[in-house]
Amino acid sequence: MRSSANVAPPKLLDAARFRGEVDGEAVALYTLRNSRGMVACITNYGAKIEQILVPGRDGQLTDVVLGYDSLEAAVEGSASMGAFIGRYAGRIGNAAFTLDGVHHQLAANNGTHCLHGGKRGSRFRVFKAVQRSDSSVEMGCRFEDGEEGFPGALILRLTYSLTDANELVLDYEARALDQPTVASFTTHAFFNLNGESADGSQRDVRSHEVMIAANQYFATTGDLVATGELLDVAGTAFDFRQPVLLGERMRTDAGAGSIEGYDHCYLTSRAAGDAPVLAARVRARAAGRVMEVWSTEPALQFYTGLQAGEPLLGGPGKSGRVYLQQQSLCLEPQGYPNAPNCPAFPSSVHLPGESRRGKTLYRFMG
Repeated sequence: MRSSANVAPPKLLDAARFRGEVDGEAVALYTLRNSRGMVACITNYGAKIEQILVPGRDGQLTDVVLGYDSLEAAVEGSASMGAFIGRYAGRIGNAAFTLDGVHHQLAANNGTHCLHGGKRGSRFRVFKAVQRSDSSVEMGCRFEDGEEGFPGALILRLTYSLTDANELVLDYEARALDQPTVASFTTHAFFNLNGESADGSQRDVRSHEVMIAANQYFATTGDLVATGELLDVAGTAFDFRQPVLLGERMRTDAGAGSIEGYDHCYLTSRAAGDAPVLAARVRARAAGRVMEVWSTEPALQFYTGLQAGEPLLGGPGKSGRVYLQQQSLCLEPQGYPNAPNCPAFPSSVHLPGESRRGKTLYRFMG
């Protein structure tokens, strides 16, 4: 385990730097704390997680997510970073689907496809927010009928909370109001368990060990749209049923058993009932830190970026450096990708008056 001597603790984000307006709506930063010293800072612009401070075995805090230190930086930065994603997570092929015999053309913002809800998905929206306690904040937004081409109005309610087990918990509920619509949500934090400001090889995601509880992954087209087919992970570079050091898999030679990076969705193992189940576990060996991902969602997008060293969009992050692909990883529990265009997948339709609930939690140890 790397010594923490002479390593300055991370600075808590300044809430004053997030006060402002976007599209005439007030923005703020909400700071959550538990009894063990864990802190999470979340802005209602995109419901974005900007900072998670986790105590190590020595009690020293480490910031384990990438993010920004002001509202201006968050607006100009990588749009998905830390955001809660909706109305539909992932890509909807050709930005279109048919529901009850009616064709719906969506906003295309990823080539010809609709990604993460389109040009004005929730990652660009200001949520209404109320902090109910020192350890929780409630947020919500409304998607209008026809917005980004989606039918029907939909209300989303979201609660972030910290537990004394050092868990960041997301509880969310969506309710269709006036007509059937489709929806799928996820959370898009970028994690580096060695620390957002880690240097050298520890800043590289290859230093992380990953387990994903999945026997199958979703086949995609060349531009990463789910086809409706499921493939077995056995014998492939997508097999994480046992822990794998990413540096042993992610290689530029792209030979047998290796891959340049990940942007792939897994069908995770399920248990009976509605309780969250373990979807993934990540360990940073040098830091001695472990993160588990538990969720009620059936799928998990694993993202490292496919082009090592390519800058993410936007300016510098909290460390003062521009973030690069493969300096972090995302584990995004969600519904079936491209389900509106894949009849074999479970339905993503929300009926009027119907509420759908989900829960995802990130548990930190070490």
